[in-house]
Amino acid sequence: MIKETPLRGAILQFLRELYPEGAERRTILSVFYQYHRYEAIERSLEYLVDKEYVTRKDVPHPYRAADTISIYRIGPKGIDLLDGLVTDPAVMVPRED
Repeated sequence: MIKETPLRGAILQFLRELYPEGAERRTILSVFYQYHRYEAIERSLEYLVDKEYVTRKDVPHPYRAADTISIYRIGPKGIDLLDGLVTDPAVMVPRED
């Protein structure tokens, strides 16, 4: 299995650009799908949620009453990770020099 550490960092950076807003799951998938497999993106999102770097909020779908959509938003721990205040070897964050 290929490690998904660069993808996790890229997702965090993408969500930080939207902060304080979030992004819907399909939007994130469409941004990264060209270079990463669907399953890898899904696993990376769930990992980031489990580690509390990202929050997920399920809200009612605007057009389909029985469905929900997931909104992902970077959290304080994710921002700290990107800022280099904390480290996690499982999330590769490119550093600007």
